[in-house]
Amino acid sequence: MFNQKASETGAPYLDSKFQETIYARSFNSENVDIGNTPHDILSVVDEDRIGIGIKTWLNSNPSFQKVMQLKRYRNELDPYIQNQKADDLTNKLSEIKNDRLITDYGRLGLSDDQNIYHYVTRDEGQMEIQETAYPLIDMNKVHPVKMTNTSLTFTDGIKDYKYTFGDSQIWMRFGENDDSTLLEKIPVEIMEDPFEFLRNAFASTEFKHTSREPTRDDIFLPLYSYQRQDVMQASGINASFGKPKNKNSDTPRPEAEVYIPIPSVFKEKYPYWFNDNVDITNYKAFKQNTGQSSISLKLHLPDGKIYDALVGQEGFKALETAPQSALGKWLLYDVLKLKPRQHVTMDILEQKGFDSVRLWHKDPNNKTDVWIDFAPLGSFESFIKKDPIDLSQIDDE
Repeated sequence: MFNQKASETGAPYLDSKFQETIYARSFNSENVDIGNTPHDILSVVDEDRIGIGIKTWLNSNPSFQKVMQLKRYRNELDPYIQNQKADDLTNKLSEIKNDRLITDYGRLGLSDDQNIYHYVTRDEGQMEIQETAYPLIDMNKVHPVKMTNTSLTFTDGIKDYKYTFGDSQIWMRFGENDDSTLLEKIPVEIMEDPFEFLRNAFASTEFKHTSREPTRDDIFLPLYSYQRQDVMQASGINASFGKPKNKNSDTPRPEAEVYIPIPSVFKEKYPYWFNDNVDITNYKAFKQNTGQSSISLKLHLPDGKIYDALVGQEGFKALETAPQSALGKWLLYDVLKLKPRQHVTMDILEQKGFDSVRLWHKDPNNKTDVWIDFAPLGSFESFIKKDPIDLSQIDDE
């Protein structure tokens, strides 16, 4: 195996993103990290959905490791730091961390008591594979331990945490908890010359041509009006605030009614993404030729639920489920944690860390089945401008 910092440690090298990929493939799991989200992997065992944080580092001794980046909360946290309010800072940090976890529970359909960290520590000639519980912070028991000019340590009696002021990171202590399990110790032999090994391996390997896997066709849509650069007050994900469906009626629209807007600029660049035979820039022709007003889909949510869906409304301007409230309940209540009849604003989306959704076909030859998940702030803007989007590196932990 390759060596990391050989002159210092002699420890084997393991790339964290490669580790996530190997875990997902080995255990038939799914990589669900969209940047700065708490869980990297989703595993479904029987009917249990388990969120997993994947980590690796040098040295198996107990240590604090980074678990959550809070840069966008600095304006909320800095006053507590400046005024040395250890108790208030502890409570605020715990609230933010729990809120981030609960948001991901809603996104992925997780419970709050089965999630874990799976981590690999690396020493000279050895790797240790361990797991530990990944719980919410107990708000009734959490308290500060020590506050200095550079950091705050705090605990809830289950896990020990540290917040470092300079980089706005929450750290968690690994390796000393009763809920940690050592799964395996693996001896590792370091190659003296890995390049020679690779040369010999390629020289002795017979290569065969195989068919390529289908190219991913990920696209992004905004949760806001691209033209106005704001969340519309009575349409899109605030569609429940629109006028009653029936003229002269006072009956409000269903409280969770939403649709995801499809901007004209997207339709012009990707007219056949939803259906190879339907040009979504020409709604009028489609309706005249087919007598239909929408394209039917199956929408797969990251919490495991599948809904009938469609691309419709005048001009193919909307992606929605049937009923519209199915998508709305997941988006508004499970993920955003809004109250009934609460407006979505750009501030709310920015606080949650996403303003777009990502859509893809697992099989690009089957365009009826569409998968959806959230995407970090600015994803649609980058996508439509053809800027590269690396979901795993945005505001990474």
